Amino acid sequence: MRSVCRAFTLVELLVVLAIIAVVAGVLFPVFAHARESGKSVTCLSNFRQVSTATKLYSGDYDDAFMIVNHQPAEPPNSRNDRTWVQLSLPYVRKFSVFYCPSDTSDRPRPEASFDADLVPGDTDSQYYTASQRSNLGYNYQYLSPIVRMGSRWQSTPRQMSSINSPSDTILFADSVWARREDGTPTGGGSWLVVPPCRYSPGVNGAAAIDTFTGASRGGEVYTNSIGWRVRDDGSPLIFGGAWPWHFQRVNVAMIDGSARTMTTGDLSAGCDVRDSWQGYIKDENVYRWDAR
Repeated sequence: MRSVCRAFTLVELLVVLAIIAVVAGVLFPVFAHARESGKSVTCLSNFRQVSTATKLYSGDYDDAFMIVNHQPAEPPNSRNDRTWVQLSLPYVRKFSVFYCPSDTSDRPRPEASFDADLVPGDTDSQYYTASQRSNLGYNYQYLSPIVRMGSRWQSTPRQMSSINSPSDTILFADSVWARREDGTPTGGGSWLVVPPCRYSPGVNGAAAIDTFTGASRGGEVYTNSIGWRVRDDGSPLIFGGAWPWHFQRVNVAMIDGSARTMTTGDLSAGCDVRDSWQGYIKDENVYRWDAR
């Protein structure tokens, strides 16, 4: 007998295509979420590696945290300066660990940062500009503040062993360099982040305490930003330079070497967040920035 080959009808073909479209619509978001989850895990691993590097650095430099940079008051360039990223680079060996894989915005690349500041024969100088776009923002105001000493500004790193609660004190936080007019991040990360609060209210009518210096309000401490810009949705400083790269969450590393994800609300816990550090620290037990 002659076999009969039956082809799909147009209706059957359309039904199959519709089923494929539905399945794809269900699976693609799942795959996208899985991919982003993998990036978040990689980013957390990077945070842990740099946290370990910080401990190794501290062990080599009398228990001190990394200084922010060598020349905080001089015109910064690669001829006279090194950033904290460059100081910790020998302990991690790979510059890529300072980048978050979820941050795909344009940023200076080490191999493309040749400029007039580069020192011939100095391979470290090529990383100077790129190091300032690290996605690990340093909690430098509490861990390595820059203070005025006479006529000079000088980095004054604290000792790691002096931290009261290393498992609850922020060392690094996911960060952003800039944002476009539509609010999307650009330029990579920022090597520095600032805390949401600076002052503790005085007791029994006493003057407010500057937690950066431990003195009365108004001490001379260098800062690259005056607090968070909570009223400016387009500013990279809306969270003090920190940025939620992972499903609206921020990866952070604590001083003890642990890493976790937080919401931006977690970052400001214990703080009455207001522009320009006008709010006060309400609960020092849950405020995660202060290293006292």
